Amino acid sequence: MIHVRDLVVRSRRPKVTLGPVSFTLEAGRSHGLVGADADGAPLLLAVLAGTVGSRSGEVKVGGALPGARASIGYVPFVPDLPSALRVSELLGLSARVRGEKPASPEERLAVLGVETLARRRIGSLTLAEARAVALVEAVTSQATLLLLEEPLASLDPRAFAALAGALEDRVNSGATLVVSTASASDARELTAAQLYFDQGKLASQASRDEAWIRMTSGATRLVVRTEGARALLAALATDASFEDVSSHGPLLTLSGTDAVAMASAVARAALDAQVEIELMQFESAGDA
Repeated sequence: MIHVRDLVVRSRRPKVTLGPVSFTLEAGRSHGLVGADADGAPLLLAVLAGTVGSRSGEVKVGGALPGARASIGYVPFVPDLPSALRVSELLGLSARVRGEKPASPEERLAVLGVETLARRRIGSLTLAEARAVALVEAVTSQATLLLLEEPLASLDPRAFAALAGALEDRVNSGATLVVSTASASDARELTAAQLYFDQGKLASQASRDEAWIRMTSGATRLVVRTEGARALLAALATDASFEDVSSHGPLLTLSGTDAVAMASAVARAALDAQVEIELMQFESAGDA
């Protein structure tokens, strides 16, 4: 069980104030925290993981303060992985740190269809591949709480196809899943219950069986920085995921309503255009 009471959190990068918010998440179920960076959903996920402290209020995870690392599988949007290790070495090391019996790296990676990455060094992976590896580590571990930020965005296509089923299996086996995402449709697909955040406040709650609750913050804006902005813009020219696309030097500003579809389209276009993404960040469309 996760209890949050009168929680207030402030972040400088990006500048976000979350709260006060109060809610309870039932153990052994899947939950979505729906909102962009400016709404505070990713920040709340980091608080639950114990990597960000609160200004005031109380957070209890299983009756204790956040941060019991062996029991938590936390995957932020940009995973912090040791670049010098091979993928197989990373999985072995993480198992030992968690106090788990090491399993075949190839078998663990095969859960998300990325077993060919086993011998690769972390530093040679693309963002999409690194995210797949981080998700494999969390999903195939014995962690009882999975905290995943935008799990379907900028993800290796092989892992994309297998992830939903793997997460459902973990929840069915007793794990608690909390997903932070700016996509309401993705949250409804991956989780049984959702909390919708708007500008740092808890706006509404819903279950998978209830009607769509639209975010009051409106459209989502995705800011992308790359030295290959022109090539990426050309690759995105006919994509239907965006309502508006503009560019200024190395920056692209993309507007739409489904954040996961937008991020996935950018990842595909970057591969097609052979450009490297330096920054990809969601904002609420009303932000300055």
